[in-house]
This record gives sequence, structure tokens and C-alpha cells, in this order.
Amino acid sequence: MDSENQSTSKPTAIETVQAELKRRILCFDLAPGERLHVDNLRREFDVSTATMREALSRLLTDNLVVSERQRGFFVRGLSLEDFRSLSEARKIAEVGAVRGSLANRDDQWEAELFAAYHLLKLVEDRMLSDNDMQLVNEWHKRNSRFHDCLARNCHNNWLIDFRRQLHEHSIRYLRLALRNNRKHRDVRKEHAAIFESAINGDVEACVRLVEQHIECSVADVEAYLPKSLNDFALADASSREETPSE
Repeated sequence: MDSENQSTSKPTAIETVQAELKRRILCFDLAPGERLHVDNLRREFDVSTATMREALSRLLTDNLVVSERQRGFFVRGLSLEDFRSLSEARKIAEVGAVRGSLANRDDQWEAELFAAYHLLKLVEDRMLSDNDMQLVNEWHKRNSRFHDCLARNCHNNWLIDFRRQLHEHSIRYLRLALRNNRKHRDVRKEHAAIFESAINGDVEACVRLVEQHIECSVADVEAYLPKSLNDFALADASSREETPSE
């Protein structure tokens, strides 16, 4: 009964602010390196200074925000070196989770993986034929759901949470790569191969394909990551002109 009440309780003001700021960071509504003015933000969200500082402190723990002495809070920046390190950690976490998940495969897991892959494939097919970049947000949701499903049956909550956190950090980089690389990389084929190997129980093939999938993203980011905040601002403005509602 207690757990039921806890799961249906409304989020606190801190949790609400934290979730919204996190969304803005991941979607680039708040740019890498942008200063987060506590006073301006607490007025916008109509919360106390203490509430805003606590929300930002939690984002520090999430590694989405950094703090500089005497200067305040800033959105964590992006760098190729950071993404390479992130991707190496992702490979370790993903491989461990996928191995464990496939070792524990059952009917329920297969059914959920089928559903997650089908939904992902539908949006990827639409993106190929439709130049509507608003589909990108939905793609990121379904892509995360597919990879979460692939790994969740490993029965190790620490590993599951760690790989999910790493994947969330990758999303900021992947959004940049996807803006410019939709026609040069067949992600649909990569996902299809990963799905088939997982459903067939071919652990080594699935692990190899997941590692290659991550490595391809490193190559994309190397090619398309803006080299400076000014370059990022130009790329972001260009993207917003094409997709006003994003």
C-alpha cells in the first residue's frame, strides 16, 4: 500500500524543476556551456532560491551541470574527448548488460523486445521517407526504449541504471550527429541486425553488433560535433529555422 501511494504521489517542486532542466539540456534548449542564472531560473519556475539550487545540485550529480567557484552553474560542455570516454564506458556497460540479459531470456522479454523494435522501426521508416525533423524526438524515445529493453533482463539493477545514465549522456551528442548524418548511415540496418541476433540468442554476434553500433556513433560525432560554442549556436539556430516547433 505504501509503495502504491509513493508511486502515485506528485513530484516535489525540486523534482519538477530538475526534470524540466534536464529535458532542456538534453534537447539543447539550454546550450552546452550556457550559464544557469539561479535568480532568473527561480523566477521563471516560481520557486525559492533554495529549491533551484537543490535542483541544480542534483543535476551536478547527474553530470549534466558543472559548478565553477565564484561563477555559478553552467550546462556541461561537449567535447570529442568526453564522448570517446563516454562511449568506452558505454561499451563496457552495454556488453555486460546484454550478455546477462540474453542469458536470462524468456517469453516476456522476447515479447517486449519485439514490441520495442517494431515501434522503433516504424519511426525510422517514416524518417527515411519524411523530412520532418520533429520525428527525431520520438526516435530518441523509441531508440532508448529498444536499447533499455535489450539490456533490462540482466537482473542487475546497478548495471541497468549505470548503462541508462551513460546512454542519456550520449543523447546530447547523438542529436547533433543525427541532424547532419541521417542519409549517410543506415541505423535501421544496425538495429535490425542487433534485434535478429538477440532474438536468435546469438550472444557473441549481438555483443559485437552493439559494440560496432556505439563505435559508429563515435565516428559520426567526430565528423559533426561543433568545434566551438559559436559553431554550436550557428548549427542550433539553423536547426531551429528548419523545425520551429522542436
